[in-house]
Amino acid sequence: MDYVTIENRIGYSFNDKDLINFAFTHKSSDRLKNYERLEFLGDAVIGAAIGEYLYYNFPDLPEGELSKYRAILVRLENLYKMAEGLKISEFILKERDDDTMNKVNKRIISNVYEAIIGAIFIDSSYKKAKEILLSHISRFNPDINKEIIVNVDFKTTLQEAIQKKTGNTPKYHVIEKKGPDHHSIFTVCVKIDNEIFGYGDGPSKKNAEQNAAKKALKKISRKIK
Repeated sequence: MDYVTIENRIGYSFNDKDLINFAFTHKSSDRLKNYERLEFLGDAVIGAAIGEYLYYNFPDLPEGELSKYRAILVRLENLYKMAEGLKISEFILKERDDDTMNKVNKRIISNVYEAIIGAIFIDSSYKKAKEILLSHISRFNPDINKEIIVNVDFKTTLQEAIQKKTGNTPKYHVIEKKGPDHHSIFTVCVKIDNEIFGYGDGPSKKNAEQNAAKKALKKISRKIK
């Protein structure tokens, strides 16, 4: 096992090198000393770290949206993308004579990545495991924040948040339309209990409503009791 290369690629130097062996060993190679327990732990650490990241970086998102984007970030495809970016698959130990293991598949590579994060947690701390994980996300998914923002349905998010707190429904009103029909700019306000919580502009009513809802979300935490 080339510890130096592995550690350089991951960005972390292990105190206990045996953890590297466990993290990279498939059960076909060793049914007792393999990555499965570390994978279990790493899955929990990744879920917690991503949850914390979303909570502090997207303060306007309610629980439902936070859960949705956490699920996106921790899904197999994203873990595999980071693992392949680190080029760790070549170090995975498996039984050569096992026909089902002729190729190291995406799930196994993703499992090993989870095991690595679990191993860092054991070897150091949650803080360090989170730091390494977020550095990998920043490196291999640099546009993830933009993707989340673009895909947020602010109207639905606002409605869910308001209904959860008060049971009411936000209402949108067009207060101005500028320009010709083929190049109009709409201004919309969103009201909750007849109080204006936000204004939004856009080339369509739908777009303006989304922008108004986005601004309203910034106010509801201190306005709605």
